Amino acid sequence: MRPGNVKSSHWWTYNALFFLEHILGQRLYFKFLGKREKALYAAIDKHAAQHPVKSDFKVIEYKKGEFTDPVLHATCPVVFRGAALDWPSQKKWNFDFFLDHYGHTNAILVTNDGMKDSKAEYEEVKFSDYIKGLKSGTKGYLKFSRIIDEQSVLREDLDYNWLRKFRAPGAKNDLNYFFMGSKNTMTPLHADYANTIYIEVEGIKRWLFYPTNDRLFIGARPRRQNYFYTNAIPGKTDNPEFPLLKLATPVEVLLHPGDVLYFPSLVWHQVENVTDTIAVAYKFATFKDGFRSSKMLFICFFLATRPWLIEMLLPWSKDAVGYKKK
Repeated sequence: MRPGNVKSSHWWTYNALFFLEHILGQRLYFKFLGKREKALYAAIDKHAAQHPVKSDFKVIEYKKGEFTDPVLHATCPVVFRGAALDWPSQKKWNFDFFLDHYGHTNAILVTNDGMKDSKAEYEEVKFSDYIKGLKSGTKGYLKFSRIIDEQSVLREDLDYNWLRKFRAPGAKNDLNYFFMGSKNTMTPLHADYANTIYIEVEGIKRWLFYPTNDRLFIGARPRRQNYFYTNAIPGKTDNPEFPLLKLATPVEVLLHPGDVLYFPSLVWHQVENVTDTIAVAYKFATFKDGFRSSKMLFICFFLATRPWLIEMLLPWSKDAVGYKKK
């Protein structure tokens, strides 16, 4: 859906340029179309200043007792406060639990502040080494561990009868990703193709969301990947690389232990660990949801070449989570 403060002709031109950049690559794109993009952004900025609009994008929250089954929204994130408080995972899981029971298990550790293309560095570590480092104050973000799917006993600690009520007919995959993050680590602004249900087990996370089509304002660029991100820093509107960032409309929410967050396919988000955290992301994807959220990103996703589509569809492939060994 076109942002309300952007002219239809500007929106169509922007999407044409976006697709051409995906096809040509950034070097050729900027060589032949860089000036055209700059002129377009100036025109969009001028029009938006004269036609301010109020966004209806928001985080929808339900308190415990206000819901039984999931209540979903097609474009907005939804928080179910305390939904997982009575689950075994909430009562059993903590850092000492994983240290004692799964310390020998390997996991993927992100050794930089975020996850961005060639700048991201990863290494395989033992849970025991990571948790001991975390307790001593070492920074690191353990992401995309498949331990939940590998250890059936851990799956029994999550309420899949409730989680599967989020799934739409025709959903592809049914994957769990486990996260441990030390305080002040983060994942920069990005968008995933999958629908995500996030269960906060331990600690507090700060989420910042932008609507799908704010990709224009936040300066997202196609990179022939199945993972979309931007180098824009929310709130830093003086960077000339992102001249339209001031037009973006973010919303913020804090997740606490026992909270469950749902957000649709291709919604932009940045995640920060306010404290040391433990969490699980339950993900699934549908063609319908991706196409409805963003037709352009849907097309770019299936035309990805880094990795190719066939690699993305293999749930056991390390490329499916953007893994690069350090």
